[in-house]
Amino acid sequence: MGAGTPGAAAVRRLRFKPGQRMRRPVEFQAAYRAGQKFGNEFFSANVRPNGLAQARLGLSIAARTVGNAVARNRLRRLVRESFRLLQHELPVADILIGARSPARTAAAAELRAGLERLWKKIISECVRSSAT
Repeated sequence: MGAGTPGAAAVRRLRFKPGQRMRRPVEFQAAYRAGQKFGNEFFSANVRPNGLAQARLGLSIAARTVGNAVARNRLRRLVRESFRLLQHELPVADILIGARSPARTAAAAELRAGLERLWKKIISECVRSSAT
């Protein structure tokens, strides 16, 4: 699909840009302190409205929870990929994702399903709370 194609303007870019990452410790602290908490068996999430034009992702994957660097990086890649695919449906907020111990031994398909459930919960709750 080129730039001159009629549907080109309707196509959404699914890149994970540097501006969509939470990096500074103060941003993480604010999400922990004032964020709305969500979770399931594999992940925890703190969601805090950010007043920007897009959702941002922060990852807090602890070595003692998940294990060695290979396991932590695998989990981080799964979370970033899931966020990238759903970024346009998520609320405009800072979303801080943490891992829970069962994520250490879970298969990739189970982790993806857990993330999907978590995103749906975040989307439905944040839409409901902003409507009231």
